[in-house]
Amino acid sequence: MIAFNNILLAASLLTCHVMAGPLAVKRDVKTFYETEYLTITVTETVTIGAGAALVTPPPDPATSGAAAFHEQSSVVSSDAPPAPPAPPAPTDTVEPPPAVPETVSVQPKDTPGSSSASCEGTGNLCAGDVTHWDGGLGACGWNVNTDSEYAIALPHGFMGTQSNGNPYCGRTVTLVNPVSGTTVTATVGDKCMGCEGRAIDCTNALFNAITDGKGDGRMAGIQWYFS
Repeated sequence: MIAFNNILLAASLLTCHVMAGPLAVKRDVKTFYETEYLTITVTETVTIGAGAALVTPPPDPATSGAAAFHEQSSVVSSDAPPAPPAPPAPTDTVEPPPAVPETVSVQPKDTPGSSSASCEGTGNLCAGDVTHWDGGLGACGWNVNTDSEYAIALPHGFMGTQSNGNPYCGRTVTLVNPVSGTTVTATVGDKCMGCEGRAIDCTNALFNAITDGKGDGRMAGIQWYFS
């Protein structure tokens, strides 16, 4: 009886041991990756002013507590000024010769005439300045209309001191513009006290005609002679 009880007790214990043992559970294999990040802080130092200086900024509080690789960059300045840039290499530049202005020689137009001739005929041409006056009662004793008559006043040195009855009064004179070729006939009607040499004074009408309307109070080189 005792032996049976022992057998029954052993069987009970074995049964409990089997039931209490772990059950086999099928599990899936999963792989996990762990990524580690490395933080590198690069500090750039800018130095203003002369004198060598190595400036190291204080660490950033945000990264001082973390484990990170810290690389420091420094700038060393020198008292010596920067070297000037090298001058550009000379280049062979061929300058063109300066242009030589073309010179055109203009021969003066032959204007025969004299400031001291007798003015008698074409063989004794006289030449001088022509001006104009307002007319009126002249040295020859009559009125001269400056706007309508072709009349001249001879130079006082040529005509002489005599006024009324002067042998030159009323004589016919031919005037020639050597530039344009204009020829005008006039009459001696007065004496010009301001005319020198063979310069003559003309009425306004005569002056405009002999200068072709281009005279500005005076024109030089007008030829004239008694005809």
